[in-house]
Amino acid sequence: MPVVQVLSPWPGRVAELHVEAGADVTAGQDLVTIESMKILTPVPSEHDGRVTAMHVEVNSFVDERDPLVSIEIP
Repeated sequence: MPVVQVLSPWPGRVAELHVEAGADVTAGQDLVTIESMKILTPVPSEHDGRVTAMHVEVNSFVDERDPLVSIEIP
C-alpha cells in the first residue's frame, strides 16, 4: 500500500498532536495543529488510512513543507 506524507503548510511551532502512530484516520480529520504568528491552524488528513509515523512532537519547530505525519492509504 502506498504511503503519503502530510507536509507543513508553513513555518511554525507544533502546538498539538491529534493522532499517534498506528491510529486509523479519515479524510478531513485533524492530525496536527501548527501555531504561526499566534494563529492556530489544524492540518487535516487528505486521505483515509493508518498513521505509520509521526515526524514531529509538541513544541518542535517546522518549516514550510516539512513532513509532519506519514499515512498508509488503502
